[in-house]
Amino acid sequence: MRLVPPSLPMLRRALGRKQLRLLPAVVMLGLASAALEGFGIGLIIPLLGIIMGQEDQTGMAGFSAVFQHFGSDLSDRDRLIVISAAILGSIVLKNVFAFANTLLTTFIYGKASHSIRSALSEQLLRVGYPFFLQQSPGRLLNIISNESWRASDAIQIMLTAIVSASAAIILLAFLLLLSWQMTLLVTLGLVVVQIAHAVLSANLKAPSRSVASRNSDLASQMLHLVHAGRLIRIFGQESREKATFDQASDAVRRAAFVLLTRQGALPPLTEVLHAMLFLAVVIGAWFVGVSFPLIVAFVILLYRLQPYMRALQMAWSQLQGLSGSLEEVVWMLDPTDKPEPPRGHRPFQGLAQGIKFDDVTFTYSGKDQRAVVLHSAAFEIRSGRSTALIGRSGAGKTTIVNLLCRFVEPDAGRILVDGSPLDQIDPSHWRRHIALASQDLELVDGTIFENIIYGQDAASAGDAQRAAKLAEANEFIEHLPQGYQTVVGYRGVNLSAGQRQRIALARALVRDPDILILDEATNAVDGLSEAAIVETLKSRAGRRTTIVISHHHSTISFCDDVVILSGGRVKKQAPFAALATLSMDELYQHDSMD
Repeated sequence: MRLVPPSLPMLRRALGRKQLRLLPAVVMLGLASAALEGFGIGLIIPLLGIIMGQEDQTGMAGFSAVFQHFGSDLSDRDRLIVISAAILGSIVLKNVFAFANTLLTTFIYGKASHSIRSALSEQLLRVGYPFFLQQSPGRLLNIISNESWRASDAIQIMLTAIVSASAAIILLAFLLLLSWQMTLLVTLGLVVVQIAHAVLSANLKAPSRSVASRNSDLASQMLHLVHAGRLIRIFGQESREKATFDQASDAVRRAAFVLLTRQGALPPLTEVLHAMLFLAVVIGAWFVGVSFPLIVAFVILLYRLQPYMRALQMAWSQLQGLSGSLEEVVWMLDPTDKPEPPRGHRPFQGLAQGIKFDDVTFTYSGKDQRAVVLHSAAFEIRSGRSTALIGRSGAGKTTIVNLLCRFVEPDAGRILVDGSPLDQIDPSHWRRHIALASQDLELVDGTIFENIIYGQDAASAGDAQRAAKLAEANEFIEHLPQGYQTVVGYRGVNLSAGQRQRIALARALVRDPDILILDEATNAVDGLSEAAIVETLKSRAGRRTTIVISHHHSTISFCDDVVILSGGRVKKQAPFAALATLSMDELYQHDSMD
């Protein structure tokens, strides 16, 4: 029987070199276990001959004759004991090998499962950031939490199939040695059974893909219920969301029902066909006058062969049933259709002169073509100065941040850092000199201390406290029962919005970065705390570069320069002092470019 592997590249990657080297041992243990089983069953021929008092059996030749004469130089009593001991010994040794094989395949399965999950996490961490802008979070969550396990199950099924195939080969060989005529009949019957099984199994791929797709939709609904809890309750949409979730869940149920129903029809059909084959062999052997001990040995071997053949057939159908999950995991691991991470080889030691946007254009790509969000943007951010990027929502401010952090790359134009193209600088070197505090950046599920030193592992408790003081966070932290060891919870749920923002700012400040980017980083902070934070940011003047995005005039009041954006275009760049008397609305309305 030919089994289609889940994906040879994925299989090799999942197993790894060390685990691949163990596969021959799996095969050898399977062969040895089956050989011992066949040997023990073959000894039934002389055993029955002694019991029936028919040691000279007709119809015996070749290998069956060898078994018939096993221990023939002994007395019947001693021979019966020796044969019985040999049968028992072969059964014990066979099960020892089988248990060893179970341990080995379980070890390989565990390693393969870990490798798949590790490879998925590596892909998510290394893939270009636009990937997350293009894909549904529900689909990604479903692949990691659900389909990865089903892919691991496919690996286990493959290992089981290897063991079953090894045993089937040996038992078929014993059958052939006992009687090639009956074995030919058995082989023809098995071919017919396999054809029938393959025809039915071919109908499993479509429902398997449907299950994977419906699971992705259900995962999206789960995420929505978790993340939109406040929104749902304040607008009284509990009943609507419950109905939407139930609809997605029932779609999974119905898709799974179709898949499992089709899979469930295969074992009964296979068992009926094998029973027909079994009876045909017994009746055919009796009609042609094969001796009773040989028929018994052949039938027992055939009986022991059937589970392995059925296991192979079930492995085939199970792999077809898992094809949707396997395709999802293979898609995730395949780098060819994913955005590449930013590249660059030049080191970066720190900003000396400044950053220049030279006619930069950018468009977010997705399933639907979206409008250009940045049009030929041209402006400068000078080293050691604070620059405010202002504009109404959708003006392109956050896109500029994403470009600076190299989450995305320009479609046209260049970003120059001290005169060198940013895309030539090693992104890891570049990001070591940047810190970002944004309303969109999450806190990690850990303590406040762990959140502040995130990305700065060498920072001490004193460093974390100094950064918290600069971010106006130390006072509220010290009033918490566990202080800096307080667990913030999932996405910082145990803290207020203002507290989360101050901790995020402390996380950025503890790095003392060359370039500090604040993207609406204080919009949830009270006025007194904001004023103190502004004073902290003023202290960076002349030695560090700060980029501020805010709709609050007070937040950008310390800045040296201002860049005004509207509709993805740079409308004006000027010293902030020249525009300081204008309100935010008046600043937005400037339409002349200096």
